[in-house]
Amino acid sequence: MRPSWLLAALLWTQAVPAAEPPQPTAEAIALDEAIQGLKDESLELNRELQQLEDNYAYPPHSALSVYLGSVAPAAFITEVAVSLDDGPYTRYTYNEREARALRDKGLHRVLRANVEPGPHRIRVEMSGRSYKDVNAAPFSERAEGVFDKGEREAEIELSFGRGGKVTALRGYKPGSKDDPRVRAADFLNGDERHFSAALNLLQLREEQQDQRMPADYQWRLAESYLAFGMRARAEAIYRELAVTTTDHVALGRARLKLAEFLYQRGFLQESATSLLRMREKLPEPLMAAWQDQLSRALMAQGRYGDAVEVLTEMKNADKQSSYTRYNLGIALINDGRVADGETLLDRIGRLPPLDTESLALRDKANLTLGYHFLRKQQGGTAKPLFGRVRVDGPHSNRALLGLGWAELAPQGEKQKKTEIADPQIEENPLRGLATLGILINPARLENDVYKRVGLRSFKLEKVQKEDEKTLRKALVPWAELINRDQMDPAVQEGMLAIPFALDRVGAHIQAQQFYEKAVELLEESRRRIDAAGQQIRAGRMVETIVRRDIDSEAGWNWRLRDLPDAPETFYLQSIIAENRYQEALKNYRDVRFLARNLDGLRGRINTLDSLYASQPQGDVSPAELIERARSVRKLEKPKLKLHLRMDVLLTAPYSEPATPAALPPLQLQLASTPPRFNGARERSAELRQRLDSLRGLLADAGNEQSAVLQEIGLRELAGQKKQVERYLVEARFALARIYEDRLKGDAR
Repeated sequence: MRPSWLLAALLWTQAVPAAEPPQPTAEAIALDEAIQGLKDESLELNRELQQLEDNYAYPPHSALSVYLGSVAPAAFITEVAVSLDDGPYTRYTYNEREARALRDKGLHRVLRANVEPGPHRIRVEMSGRSYKDVNAAPFSERAEGVFDKGEREAEIELSFGRGGKVTALRGYKPGSKDDPRVRAADFLNGDERHFSAALNLLQLREEQQDQRMPADYQWRLAESYLAFGMRARAEAIYRELAVTTTDHVALGRARLKLAEFLYQRGFLQESATSLLRMREKLPEPLMAAWQDQLSRALMAQGRYGDAVEVLTEMKNADKQSSYTRYNLGIALINDGRVADGETLLDRIGRLPPLDTESLALRDKANLTLGYHFLRKQQGGTAKPLFGRVRVDGPHSNRALLGLGWAELAPQGEKQKKTEIADPQIEENPLRGLATLGILINPARLENDVYKRVGLRSFKLEKVQKEDEKTLRKALVPWAELINRDQMDPAVQEGMLAIPFALDRVGAHIQAQQFYEKAVELLEESRRRIDAAGQQIRAGRMVETIVRRDIDSEAGWNWRLRDLPDAPETFYLQSIIAENRYQEALKNYRDVRFLARNLDGLRGRINTLDSLYASQPQGDVSPAELIERARSVRKLEKPKLKLHLRMDVLLTAPYSEPATPAALPPLQLQLASTPPRFNGARERSAELRQRLDSLRGLLADAGNEQSAVLQEIGLRELAGQKKQVERYLVEARFALARIYEDRLKGDAR
């Protein structure tokens, strides 16, 4: 009879996907809402300080903004250099993400300066390259132009792709899609600088004195809010837009994004309800995305039958992605329609690979289906499924473990073609790929398989040839497995599977040796898990992850692309990939970003105060200021429009009234002293006080969010440690049984 640890090995991956956690607790919801409020207040502080700085550094009568855009869809701009009035060049180099943002109709403010009213010359040099052909030679554009600076801020657009065309921007509606500041927000969002994009848009609204902004502005502000994780703000704007917009596709995409945000944050029921409300007025282009999102939300709640209905009722299987089809296969099996689910997963497991993601999905489908048949005691069907998995991939170790067990398990009945191995798929999609199927080639079953697992020659007694052959077949994939990373749970299970199989065929001494090695390995794993727990309590792992991308403003769009090489990250790879950890990590990152941002604001406030303090101040009386106002007063000459017409009635000739020789005296008087003066210094002092208060709140929120991450990590480590200890108990129990059998044999 197989021990309990073996049953756990066979059941580790079922057809049921890893379930998401239940709805967030009230404490988690309150913390998330608090962090959204801190983001809102941080944006307002940044906006007010930016306004103070702009008023001082760039007054409208002298301010100039130079923007760069691209109209070359087949090219990426790599560098730009701008010169004003034959002065030195200001240069900027673009990375690939920034170049893509420019190609997507965004504008980048390359230069902001102060110039005198009147005509000015601007020169520009731009370099670019083809975005399709990396081997193509780079190219450049040069241009120059003249513009007049008036009493308001001048705005110039440089167009890459038109020979460097220089255009003075004027006459656009503030907040419209033609407003350069709106297009600059597009650039910032394209570069995943969502905080800066929202800040720029809020500044624009403030300049318009909170007047109703156009829909183009509202869409972009909502996008910036949601991308930075400010769901409540974004949802309020989308609700208003839903009343007036005629672009139902754009509105549908916005609702899908909101529903995805809810799903990833753990609000599963709320996400599903939001998606179901869209059902009646769902635009056809969004059908497949809507099905995918709703099915995932339903499956996470265990509602597999409802998920199957959503994915099948619209008869659009040809438009669904492979990921959606995989989910449908899982839902079908869990809903009792096993044959249909098996057939669908088999099709996905045979799809020709297109990229690394499709390879990983295909491996996952084969692995899931292989263990599904292994649990059904159909090892013969499971073997070729495990054999399709790549030799080196995220699922290869588990597939090697399953491949060995498939050799020892009952072979079961052969599956019908209609149930498995769909003939419509191409003849051999695995051609040219290194898959585990090569390991079960008869040529690899030579006698030295025992040497490859570290066994010396030994003689099996009272064992049928068929059993010994089966053992050797099972040892082939396990020999490959145990030479991989020994801290991987699959490798550790392989170290236990080998002595179990040896003991089964009577090689008790060799089984004892392997069990002893396995015990040493498991003890080491337990020590490392304890060390990882200490590092998590010290906050090392989270800080290491955050430092690798510390200034990113990606917010909710941020993705963890790689992990630091540390013991704690090794044991937490699976949990780190889950939404509950990723979303908590995003919140923690955002809090850390805001804290660094406020530290930078403090330095900017100090600089601004120093500049104001260094300005010369004279002791001028109010009476003298009034006399100055009188002396600079200009006479406003009325502009007369005369309309001549023929008239038979003549009147006395018209004479222009005489202009008075002296201006009438100004009727000026001092106003009453305001109860509270609110100048630049007073506002900066107020900002400093608010900043100090907000900095403390951010520190508290960061500590709370860090505790959430720590709790998730420690809970996962506790589960892994419990599993290792269970393996240890089983291994020691097996060793004790072997020792006891040997003692009994010696006694006889």
